[in-house]
Amino acid sequence: MTPYFERTRNALRQLVRGESDRSAAAGEPGAPPAAIEWLDGLRSDASVTGKRFGSMLRELHRPDLLVAALKARAAARARTPAASPASADERHFLDFLGRFEPRMAQLAFGPEPENVQAIEAFGADLNAAAVFNRFTTEEHLKMLCLMTMAGLVADGTATPLKSELVWRVFVDTYNHLMKAYGDQVIDGPAIVKTPLFANRPAEITEQEIAGFLDGLPKRYLTLFEPSSVYEHVRLCRNMTASDVHLFLERGEVTGLTVVTLDKPFLFSNVCGVLSYLGADILQGQALTSTRGLVLDVFQVSDPGHAITEASLQPLLPDVVAGRVDIAEKLKEMRREVRLRPDAASSPLISFDHEASHQYTVIEIVAPDAPGLLYRISRALSAFQCEIDMVVISTEEGAAIDVFHVRKDGAKLTEDDELPLTELLERALEG
Repeated sequence: MTPYFERTRNALRQLVRGESDRSAAAGEPGAPPAAIEWLDGLRSDASVTGKRFGSMLRELHRPDLLVAALKARAAARARTPAASPASADERHFLDFLGRFEPRMAQLAFGPEPENVQAIEAFGADLNAAAVFNRFTTEEHLKMLCLMTMAGLVADGTATPLKSELVWRVFVDTYNHLMKAYGDQVIDGPAIVKTPLFANRPAEITEQEIAGFLDGLPKRYLTLFEPSSVYEHVRLCRNMTASDVHLFLERGEVTGLTVVTLDKPFLFSNVCGVLSYLGADILQGQALTSTRGLVLDVFQVSDPGHAITEASLQPLLPDVVAGRVDIAEKLKEMRREVRLRPDAASSPLISFDHEASHQYTVIEIVAPDAPGLLYRISRALSAFQCEIDMVVISTEEGAAIDVFHVRKDGAKLTEDDELPLTELLERALEG
């Protein structure tokens, strides 16, 4: 586990106890002790429920908001006022949790828990709630699941069956979101009258924003807050076919944004450069517009601070343009790093031809390893797959990657599955 997620996990215990002490001093209802104890216990709970929801808790970027939501829930029950966060995004998030908790309970415990249409509608509303703020759709979903479970614990109604039903709603909704993202694209001119346009910096025109957004997956609007959208618009200025524009952001993890026009092996080449520089990809998104604009956004662990403007320029543009063969540069690394087979965590490769109208959705779950994403994406490109969207995540040492792909402009066929699976398995073996 990276230091970033380790700190998030370890901070929770101090955070929830500090919130409880402040609430008592202010005479406000605190977060229910049973719920806090349950959340705190997830850090070391080895049961199935503990592993599932503990992993979810460790992935939250703002666990303090979960505590605040539990306080607000207790205050509403006691009919007393609760402190309101200063940030508009935080207030929006707490309002979302309060409104959606009963809906998730209805989905989980209602008469038709396997209702596909209800899951699709739920996913659409989650996407709508996540538009134009800094909390992603996945963050909304994970926080809501934990809020629902903590509420059951606080009410004394939690059971193993109910935790299983909440988990099932999470899995069904998450899978639906991951597989349906590619079909929904932004109509740039149609969203001109949104706050994104009204509050834009003076040097950015409505036409620039509309042109940038047009044809990108709607998922983009749930991933980035307006300030990031404006930065991406600036990155796209004066873009030519050979240009590769990038933006670095330092924090507890390093953020890298790459903007260019689509090219063969593009995604695998970017991943290869990151692997060559020693970065560990924690999360990422690859988004392609219908006009061929590609936006790749990565969060990487870079303990050696090797990811810099100087290390990426001109290496990344040269690799993308084909002037430098990153595969050759990685050969020595592959010789030095030998992956040990682990039968208990064998890779899983699945194909879904039905979830998307346009794409075959390939989900790959494998033990995380240096260069893994590079090898997977290169194998897909070598099979002549067009990679239009990718969702990257790592959980408990496992890489979970979802690719939306086409071949010759159409979905893969069932005849493609066996040879591509064999190619991917070889890539996964290193």
